[in-house]
Amino acid sequence: MGSRGLRSAVVRRTTPAHLVAVACFLLAVVPTGFHRPDGWHAVNLVCGVVTAVVVLVSARNLLGSWFLCVVLLLVLPGFYGTRTGPELEWGWPWTLGLTAAAGYLLYQVALRLRTVVVVTAAAATWVATWPRLDDWGDAPLPGLLVAGAVLLGTTVRQRREAQRRHRDEQIRLVAADERTRIARELHDVVSHHLSALVLRADAVSYRLPGLAPEVLDEVEVLRRMARDGLTEMRRLLVVLRDGDGDGTAPQPGLSGVEDLVARFRETGADVALRLGAGPVPAGVGLSAYRIVQEALSNSGRHAPGGAVSVSVTEDDGVLEVEVRNAAATRPALDNDPDRPRHGLVGMAERVRVLGGELTAEPTPEGGFAVVARLPLNGGDTA
Repeated sequence: MGSRGLRSAVVRRTTPAHLVAVACFLLAVVPTGFHRPDGWHAVNLVCGVVTAVVVLVSARNLLGSWFLCVVLLLVLPGFYGTRTGPELEWGWPWTLGLTAAAGYLLYQVALRLRTVVVVTAAAATWVATWPRLDDWGDAPLPGLLVAGAVLLGTTVRQRREAQRRHRDEQIRLVAADERTRIARELHDVVSHHLSALVLRADAVSYRLPGLAPEVLDEVEVLRRMARDGLTEMRRLLVVLRDGDGDGTAPQPGLSGVEDLVARFRETGADVALRLGAGPVPAGVGLSAYRIVQEALSNSGRHAPGGAVSVSVTEDDGVLEVEVRNAAATRPALDNDPDRPRHGLVGMAERVRVLGGELTAEPTPEGGFAVVARLPLNGGDTA
């Protein structure tokens, strides 16, 4: 592994607990080391290491780490005695490092655990400071520090919960909008087939003049049923349409994927296309087209310059749509990691309606892959 790869691995494994542990060690040792002639005493160094280790434990066992910290609040002042630096002159029996560690752990408890646990931990921490105070009049200061850490953690937790609820609501709204859009598109497909059925039923008596009367009666029943269905579909169109666009416009299908890729190539993108599917049901073809369209748009926004491969194949009654893009070679147009990915929500909704499967995830090479498996459960093909 090269030096760049080593640095990347170190950055990936570094957590806030590691950084806080280093800071607590430095705060426990450095002020004393510069403040006193004998400040770099081995006892102080050991106490600093112990403080840092307690913080590191929080990454795996937060409550255990907090409990150890409470023990240190009771015990450590007896080990380093009067060897601390400026803290002792301020009348504060703990090092700045141990104080920071206690505050950080209480913040994490308030951020991650239930309210009853938070209140218990805060009260126990405050009580644990009393035996080391010279005067009961000093008790409010540790209490204020405890309350401040807990308040900060609670505030951050509530804000994150509010943001998560907002994201969930946005996803629900996007899914509802996508379902409405799917319904409009499928309405167009069904209306087309019903219109063709009505026309063929109307033409039966002209194309086949020698049919028996009972057969013609049955055809007339089918014709009326088809016309009634088409009338109801047109009424549904009034509800589903936004008033933008032509309600009779044909919807794209699998045959339009090649033109779609060609238009995307005109932007300068490197796109490889593999089409290995025959005629498919119109609803499946429409969803496959929309999935490829959204995946190509996403690759252009998030991985500009990266090569893209599009594969649409049929195997054992399943249409598999796969769009893969390599890592970006230019700065992304949209690099906000916290922004909800509504396009993926729409893809998932389309696949869910057809009873298929969707995976959308980063690739080991730094790109992204979208794979949709759409069952071909009969129906008219297009």
